[in-house]
Amino acid sequence: MPEHSTPFAPRPRGPVPRGLSRRGLLRAAFGAAALAPLAACSVPGARVHVPTGKAEIAAAVSDFWTGEKRSGKLEFVNYTQYIDVDPADQGKHPTLDAFTRETGIRVAYDELIDDSASWFGKIQPEFASGQGIGYDLMVVGGDSYLTKYIQLGYLAPLDHSRLPHFARYGGAAFKNTSFDPGNVYTVPWQSGMTGIGYDPAQVGRKITSWQDLRDPKLKGRIGMWNDAIQMGNIALLATGVDPETSTLADWRKAAAWLREQRDAGMVRSYSTATYQSSLQRGDLAASLVYSGDVFQANQSGSALEFVIPEEGGLLWTDNLCIPSTAAHPVDALTYMDYVYRPEVAARISETVQFVCPVPAAQQVVARDAAAATGERRAVLEALSTSPLVFPTEDDEARLHHLRVLDQEEEKQWNALFEPIYQA
Repeated sequence: MPEHSTPFAPRPRGPVPRGLSRRGLLRAAFGAAALAPLAACSVPGARVHVPTGKAEIAAAVSDFWTGEKRSGKLEFVNYTQYIDVDPADQGKHPTLDAFTRETGIRVAYDELIDDSASWFGKIQPEFASGQGIGYDLMVVGGDSYLTKYIQLGYLAPLDHSRLPHFARYGGAAFKNTSFDPGNVYTVPWQSGMTGIGYDPAQVGRKITSWQDLRDPKLKGRIGMWNDAIQMGNIALLATGVDPETSTLADWRKAAAWLREQRDAGMVRSYSTATYQSSLQRGDLAASLVYSGDVFQANQSGSALEFVIPEEGGLLWTDNLCIPSTAAHPVDALTYMDYVYRPEVAARISETVQFVCPVPAAQQVVARDAAAATGERRAVLEALSTSPLVFPTEDDEARLHHLRVLDQEEEKQWNALFEPIYQA
């Protein structure tokens, strides 16, 4: 049974810089500079036995949660601009306030996470020494760092008997993922899709396939990313391979596909930071994109299209996790279940505008749109009907999760894909 010894000490509530949102941080974090620590990461500390099988997992859950009770306190750390806000006061978060009124649990909320690598570096020494990190709940991407947290025993196994709303309302696409089979350690916070964004006026036809990003008619007007993880995974799809079950031989074929695209002069730029503005200006005709960026661009007056190619697109997920050293884990689990109520998930989605992991929230957003007026009504109507926020069942059937990489695979992966955009 872990020691939950961290005292509750709310952080100072000073002004939070609102410069770079989670969407912007995703673009920045996946640049070449941020991938360097990922490739070079040698994680100190000993791996623990990760429970497998229903009996082992049930025993781990019982060991952690037996005797734990609600304390009335919760410390939650997140990315910037990644929760609902009060339009009249950006420092207020209505769903957190409503949670406190309903449950009596006081929430100390911080937005301190910049990216997976830097956050892991900040808190790993406390984990390794058995100390609390000062938080009961944190957001972690479904990437290689999540695997590290699990392998090192840094996350609490979840008691799903206390997560009835997740069981009832969580979307099928967000359960039993390859990075956390059975949602033993995570439930999704927000999600998004990676596909192709394009300007129909420039392209002059429908884009339907990853092969369209090698169309000679678009030579020099294609945008790709300086992001080995996303680039490698979409190239696997382009070569007809499911990323989750791909092999080293598959990776080599995918890297060859990307090199051929580069050497043919198809790519204008490899950038996660500028592709959205380049598409909006017309510098790019088509690009690898996050779905949410296309939704945001079109809300600003653009007329871009987003497509999940016929070979498939990617579904990435940011997740709620409870540190194994959490001082108030029951309060954290209570909040986890709370955000899976459709009305709560809708409030959050109306601000962050990413893919919502609660499909039933779509009806709530539509109801809110009908009750709203003016610009807010237009935004909510667009949100409630957008497959970029609420993917259809057909869309979900064509989405794949990222390949989960262990430390040795990570080195091989980066050696293949990083040189493509670094050349």
